[in-house]
Amino acid sequence: MKTKILEVSVSGLQKDGLRFSVDTISKELRISKKTVYKYFSCKEDLAVAVYEKFYEDAGIRYDSILAAEKGNKFIDLLNLYYQSYCMVREDVFNKFALNEVIRDIALKKHFEIEQKFASVLRTNDTAEVLFIVNSVFEKLNGQPLSEQIAVKLERLL
Repeated sequence: MKTKILEVSVSGLQKDGLRFSVDTISKELRISKKTVYKYFSCKEDLAVAVYEKFYEDAGIRYDSILAAEKGNKFIDLLNLYYQSYCMVREDVFNKFALNEVIRDIALKKHFEIEQKFASVLRTNDTAEVLFIVNSVFEKLNGQPLSEQIAVKLERLL
């Protein structure tokens, strides 16, 4: 159950920012809020666990993308980077007094993903490329990164 709570929380946080709530988790999983709090003593503990889980999984996915024989590694890495970007959007950190602690954890982990993504770019102007990519991500505002946009970014870069 703890894993399911974390999975639903990651998905909801990416989509809805901190508007996503324990009520939403319990409703989606058809469990009581008490069940959520059985595994996480407070919302802040849940938030920290969500970020730890997301970035642990992101590191594993990054390695498997690079090791894969097939597929478009750039687009797969771009999608992973976008998912990380959605976890640290400014509107995500708008709800709790403890946000600074959670934000620091998330931004540090996101920076690691950003550096990994930058390392596979085929350019010396990584700062410029990241600016372009992040600008596109900002315009998407948490909406899904379509394959069409990903392909256009790949061609552009």
